[in-house]
Amino acid sequence: MIAALFMALQAAAPGATPPLVQPASPRTLSGRFACEAIVYEVQVTATPLSGTGVVLDRLAIGGKPVDGGSLAEARRMAARLSDVQSLDVRCRVGGAGELSIYGLQGPPGAPSRRARLRGTLSTAGISDLVVAVEQR
Repeated sequence: MIAALFMALQAAAPGATPPLVQPASPRTLSGRFACEAIVYEVQVTATPLSGTGVVLDRLAIGGKPVDGGSLAEARRMAARLSDVQSLDVRCRVGGAGELSIYGLQGPPGAPSRRARLRGTLSTAGISDLVVAVEQR
């Protein structure tokens, strides 16, 4: 009863405005994955509702950054995601790994669809990058 009275008084207050929705704080996910003797390091940052997409901050194989061309392509593909939820590397034969970054795709304020960025990691770098988006 007191809560109902409080809500009625609050609704009747002059100049009452609803709270503004602020963009979510940046969220960073990072992981260090070992496949046989090769260590893969991945770090991504997402700022939901900012419209900037996901940023691939770090991608290292065996403690060394990947080449500039591969990194640029991986960053371009990561930017197609609007938010990031998780990342994983699954080991393959010979020390290779399959990178998966799970997240969402869609402009701020619009309904988002689940998406997955996938690529193959090896001592040669990253290849076979593809973004798959949930169909409705």
